[in-house]
Amino acid sequence: MEQANEKEPKLLNGILIVLALAAVGVAAMTAGDLLKAGTDDLFLILVCLLLAVLFAVNPLLWAYRNGKIFQPLVDEPVEAHGHDEAHGGSNRENLIIWGALLALTGIEIYLGYKHLNAILMLSILIGLSLIKAGLIVAYFMHMKFERKTFIYTVIPTTIVLLCLFAILFPDGRRLRDNRGVTSAMPTEASVEK
Repeated sequence: MEQANEKEPKLLNGILIVLALAAVGVAAMTAGDLLKAGTDDLFLILVCLLLAVLFAVNPLLWAYRNGKIFQPLVDEPVEAHGHDEAHGGSNRENLIIWGALLALTGIEIYLGYKHLNAILMLSILIGLSLIKAGLIVAYFMHMKFERKTFIYTVIPTTIVLLCLFAILFPDGRRLRDNRGVTSAMPTEASVEK
């Protein structure tokens, strides 16, 4: 049983290294036609390089922790982390976080009834939603209590996904401008009527 436990991290880290090398290979093939490259090709290169870093983080941390990579700043041997610590917060902590989420939702609903500048209101709502998402992920999905390597895997993935979403925003605006459709958000002039 212990041999299977030792082989599993090696196998998973090997797969991640192969995926990282494949992502670098795709970036290199795309970069081969760099003179003809447009913004889509440059974006593909950046996404592939980000994925390569994302895939390489866990194997490199595992190798560093197990002494397979030179550790000039550590004198004593590295010990494996145990799973003795409690996983999750107390009921009191959960109720406080739930109350904070409820209060943030109340603020968002209140802002929905106020006639603020659309950009200001949307900026505030997005900020509050990001805070709520962070609290939910940290406490109710127990990310606060996870090992750092898992967190270092999730955060870059989220950043890559946000970059992929952001590439669509200029296309959506261009599509709206080409159709001549006006914004669905009421302007200050229409609200005053």
